[in-house]
Amino acid sequence: MTAEARMYRRAIALIAIVLAVIAVVGAVIAWVVAGPAAAGAALIGAGVAALGAIPTPVAMLVGHRKPPHVMAGIVAFSWLGKMFVIIVALLLLKNVESFHKAAFAATAVTGIVASLVVDVTTMRKARIPYVQPGP
Repeated sequence: MTAEARMYRRAIALIAIVLAVIAVVGAVIAWVVAGPAAAGAALIGAGVAALGAIPTPVAMLVGHRKPPHVMAGIVAFSWLGKMFVIIVALLLLKNVESFHKAAFAATAVTGIVASLVVDVTTMRKARIPYVQPGP
């Protein structure tokens, strides 16, 4: 396994762990502050954060050994797919009266920002060169 593949796998694992912790903590806080409906909204928010965060490193893991145009296509279509699913989910949830939007938003934004921090930190520590050495 290449160093690059290890880095993507590590990013996926760390993001999953961080989002699981955020889901639990967010749900508990939402339950205490606003009740069980808010806890459910917080869990959905964590799920949306996972849907926004995990496909990118998975696409990179799948495509990093492919030609650049293939990898770009994999990443672009994974992004397009997750955006479509997130938009549809948001459109469906906006009409649910008992849905606690604040708990959802707080957990989703926290999860997305935390996953971005994990991505950047993991990639900075990996020290993967992005240039080909000369002869």
